[in-house]
Amino acid sequence: MVDNEPIQCKVVLVGESGVGKTSLSNRYIKNSFFQVFSNHGVLYETKTVFLKDCNQSIKFEIWDTAGQEKYRSLAKVFYKNASACILVYDITKKDTFQELKNFWINEVTSNAPENMSK
Repeated sequence: MVDNEPIQCKVVLVGESGVGKTSLSNRYIKNSFFQVFSNHGVLYETKTVFLKDCNQSIKFEIWDTAGQEKYRSLAKVFYKNASACILVYDITKKDTFQELKNFWINEVTSNAPENMSK
């Protein structure tokens, strides 16, 4: 690795539609909040963070996947080379937590790289 070249860290956000994946991404990347009603497919954004304690930059590649059922088959493509996967649900909607247990956890476990943080 070249000195000061950022470490690449691909992070995939998954969960049902409307649980706040895009809001989490916007808050982290842009430090802003605005209401988003639907994501069609996938959104991709990056943010580079410098860690002065270890004199190293990390470039986070945030992949925000659509949660609608019609897009579920596309999600497995985005797990390739991922470093981490964040499972998101809405605490006010029990069914979105149930879908994590019924679908998303198995989906991520079956398709993500073995060394990915979940």
